[in-house]
Amino acid sequence: MEWRCARCGAIQDEDDPPCDDCGFHGFERAPSDGETGPSDPVWVCPECGRQHQKNSPPCKRCGHVHLEQRDPDYREFDDIGGTSYRDVLEPRYVAGFVFAGLLGAVLVLGVAGVITIPGTGPPEPPEAPAGDAAGLNLSGVESQYVAELNAQRSATGVDEVSPADDVDAIATYYNRRVVEARYGDAETPSQEEMQQFDVRCGEAAAFVPYSVEPAQPLAEYDERGLASELVGALENPDRVTAESQSRVGVDVHVAPDQRVFVTAVVC
Repeated sequence: MEWRCARCGAIQDEDDPPCDDCGFHGFERAPSDGETGPSDPVWVCPECGRQHQKNSPPCKRCGHVHLEQRDPDYREFDDIGGTSYRDVLEPRYVAGFVFAGLLGAVLVLGVAGVITIPGTGPPEPPEAPAGDAAGLNLSGVESQYVAELNAQRSATGVDEVSPADDVDAIATYYNRRVVEARYGDAETPSQEEMQQFDVRCGEAAAFVPYSVEPAQPLAEYDERGLASELVGALENPDRVTAESQSRVGVDVHVAPDQRVFVTAVVC
């Protein structure tokens, strides 16, 4: 490939301005014998004449937003070129790379469980119909429930269980869905719904949903007293005192008719 001075036409061996004859600093490719240049159409900016290999506006030279398809002008063939590092560093490309990098990082963190990506993970518990809790702190009732449960476990000579967020999430969702189905227009939770919770329990896991009609008005209980009555209403309490169990989740919900619904999950 030979080069020629764009001013005087002197042939040069290399693309190494300035011109040996006139000192001009612009060379262009000189076609060899039989060479006529590229035959494929190119896209040309009608404003400044800059040729492009693809119809990818805006123009790399002047920023015009429309390009026209034309036969290539060999004199400007050196200006066609592909995407260079300078093109890649244009603001729109940089913004795209940054967005793609952030999206990839979010996906990695979501898969690792570090963050929760909206639309993924277990469903949020519904706002189930609720009755008057008579001033009782239901979170306090749940804490006392775990304490009463651990007292039973200690009495049978096994280790206590500790509250776990993932186990508590499945207990809360199931309990509120049951209340919503009984007092609202929802259906009981399906197996597919429950499988969205990534709770790994062993063979000794106990899933215990039940409801209790308190022996006296709720206003006459404190948190510990109500929790004691709820734990005492457990059927087959040996299900929640297995030695291999170590985690627990509990949800207590007062329904509109003052019936108390409980779901305890021990694994």
